[in-house]
Amino acid sequence: MFNLNETTLLSAINSGNIFSIINSTLSPGYGVYLKSGLRALSPSSFLGVEYGADATVVSAPIERGSYTSFNKVKRPPIIRVIFTLEGWTGFSGSIPNLTNFTLTSRSDMLAALDAMVDDTVLYDIETPDTTYEDYDLVRYNYRTSSQEVTLLTVEAIFQDIMQEAEVGLSNTTANNQPSQNDKSKGGAVDAKQINANATDSTLDDVTGALTGLKTSLSSAAVKVATSVTKSVGDATSGLTSAVNGAASSAIENLSKTVDELVKGLS
Repeated sequence: MFNLNETTLLSAINSGNIFSIINSTLSPGYGVYLKSGLRALSPSSFLGVEYGADATVVSAPIERGSYTSFNKVKRPPIIRVIFTLEGWTGFSGSIPNLTNFTLTSRSDMLAALDAMVDDTVLYDIETPDTTYEDYDLVRYNYRTSSQEVTLLTVEAIFQDIMQEAEVGLSNTTANNQPSQNDKSKGGAVDAKQINANATDSTLDDVTGALTGLKTSLSSAAVKVATSVTKSVGDATSGLTSAVNGAASSAIENLSKTVDELVKGLS
């Protein structure tokens, strides 16, 4: 992997050693790139890349021979990229280190990381072994210390965006529709998209609804009253002589109450 670093190259040239020049230019390549091929981050150096992938397996007992991919779900892989960016001075993070031939300051780097966390842009992470495609930045941590006042150390955590193939359903008889919904006996054959909507209720709509409700209640009340009256009549038929005056009065009051209920709901 060919990687040209200006600082190490100038140092090798000043040393006058041809092998030092070769070793300084032939170094492992690391980088975080946009899909367009441009660098998304331009740190001073990469300290390392950590990759991890895992999956979840069903914990309940399963029948022998029925273990399939449905019982094992892959989780999105995670990549931790650790890099540093050296500033000019510890008193201000907005001044880039011009001696490293860069115009990116520590404040610029933190602002770029905030924007990467907010957006949904996908990135490719290059390592000497392979290039990991379609990753998004989900978290980052950074630190500074009193011993390294000009140095910004960042841990950027990227998560894989696992994209599946698009599934499309088509009807082989779409161009020659066999029937219409109102003519088919086996269900709808003409799939149409209907947008659901609702209209404002008018006074006539409310009046009609109340009239229907009153009619339903009245009909139900009449049925209940008829049933009650019939039950009372059946229970007291043949026993009228044995019922005293108080019981007769109670039965009459019940009958009147039922009649008033029916009239009130009618």
